Amino acid sequence: MALHQLKYPYRKFILQLAKKISFINPDVFSWMAFAVTFITGYCFYAGNENPKLFLWIILLIFLRMTLNTLDGVVAIQRGDDSRIHGKIINALPDRYGDIFIVGGILLSPICNDFIGLLGLASMFLVSYAGMLGKALGVSWQGHGPLDKVERLVWLIIFAFLQYYGYVHNAPVLDFHGYHFSYLEICMLLFFVLGQITVLRRVGGIYKEAKLTEENLNK
Repeated sequence: MALHQLKYPYRKFILQLAKKISFINPDVFSWMAFAVTFITGYCFYAGNENPKLFLWIILLIFLRMTLNTLDGVVAIQRGDDSRIHGKIINALPDRYGDIFIVGGILLSPICNDFIGLLGLASMFLVSYAGMLGKALGVSWQGHGPLDKVERLVWLIIFAFLQYYGYVHNAPVLDFHGYHFSYLEICMLLFFVLGQITVLRRVGGIYKEAKLTEENLNK
């Protein structure tokens, strides 16, 4: 099962909570998640001075995932899931939130600027490739292996590894004398998996477009 599919059983898990708090506008959860991403980005940026912040990152990312899930489930409970306003609030702050998080890594003293830029650019390309399908008249392309949930899971893993590396002075990848931090490895992983994701999504666009064209010509 792909990591992004984990959100579906999780949605069912918190459904009972959503029913009890359905009186809350789902946009509230979107803006709360947005605030959490700002704090998460700062923790990545300042983790070099206080490694315990990397443990807080794990909790903050999990909180963001929970708030994003509540946003969708509560919107369904209220019958608001088709509102254009709600869809914008659900999507746009998320994109800014991604910038805050990966931007915090990019600006961190333990991440090379160019490597951080590769990770940030890959994240944008993945999002663009997903939206490109809708723009061209086919479905949203959600192929992985670097969808939103996968990105957050990788960030949790590498935040813990970075903390572990500080506390236990654990070795990191050494390539021709350059010592990669765990955050740099994470950004390089984003780059590689991101390009695979873009290619898969573009392939999905071509496949759907061709199928649509064949159906119209019948």
